[in-house]
Amino acid sequence: MRLPAPVTYRLGRDADVDACLGVWRTAVDDYQGRLNQPPLPEETGPLRRQVVHMAATDPDRFWVAEVDRPDEDGRAPWLVGFALATVRGGLWYLAMLFVLPAVQGHGIGAALLDRAQAGRDTPPGGPAIPGPDAALESGIHTWGMATDTAQPISNGLYARRGMPPRLPIWRLVGEPYRWSAVPDLPTSLEAVAFDAMAANGHGGPRLLADAVDGVDREVIGITHQADHEYLRRDGRAGFLVRERGGRVLGYAYGAPSGRIGPVAAVEPDLLPALLGVAIRRTPMLGTVGVWVPASADGAVRALLEAGLRFDRFPGLVCWSRPDLPFARYLPINLAMV
Repeated sequence: MRLPAPVTYRLGRDADVDACLGVWRTAVDDYQGRLNQPPLPEETGPLRRQVVHMAATDPDRFWVAEVDRPDEDGRAPWLVGFALATVRGGLWYLAMLFVLPAVQGHGIGAALLDRAQAGRDTPPGGPAIPGPDAALESGIHTWGMATDTAQPISNGLYARRGMPPRLPIWRLVGEPYRWSAVPDLPTSLEAVAFDAMAANGHGGPRLLADAVDGVDREVIGITHQADHEYLRRDGRAGFLVRERGGRVLGYAYGAPSGRIGPVAAVEPDLLPALLGVAIRRTPMLGTVGVWVPASADGAVRALLEAGLRFDRFPGLVCWSRPDLPFARYLPINLAMV
């Protein structure tokens, strides 16, 4: 399609979120429809809340593309694409980048990526992604994202920007029925609900935050307390797993909707038991769903043995560094680590 006017770019606003979700739905249904996949579900409430959260924490990395087009009152802006990224510690992570199919091929996606990389104060063009041992003045040392295997053109763009695809990530869904595959904790360990810890008036919230941050630093090399707070506000139940009265070994989240994650373990062999904690201790409706990187092979095997199945085609983790943290970590979803 020939564009009716030049493209303009600006920082996104809360009022743009619904239009951005419309772009996301149209773009995903377009390419998945060509693969004979069903359209996306109508319900977008959880994703909308997540987009609002990410835009609030990183407003300088939420960008939209607009084109003026004629309407009955003259000309009006038409939102044709958007990008949203987050920075957590030294990790820059691209949450979403979508452009309407009708206007793809005009460099809009690359221009949005430039701006999401650069932030508000750097001219469009974006910083070059450095080598794995170099950090920018901003402190960013790792650039990452997750995408679909069914988007070769987009994946080429990310690889040229220094984020080559390195790891498959699978969506597993289903109802567990072989419970021995996701076992109870051994008696030497205990699981403590986040809410119970936070309710302790003797420094409970601080102790909880410190414990979770300690696991995150050890397992994924960053902290993201703002995301933990969002998950709890959004209704996910968190559980801290530790030696009785001793060392913290990991945490796991579950939601009434059946969504599991994030799950973090200081030792990869603990992942099946941590999954068991989330599934057993969270009252759930319907099936369980969890994103599992292929490097967390013990978790993949445990969930398949428990009765879950692979859902559709896998995603791809694209990462600027060869050392990925996902052997011991299952992310929130493809848009949030």
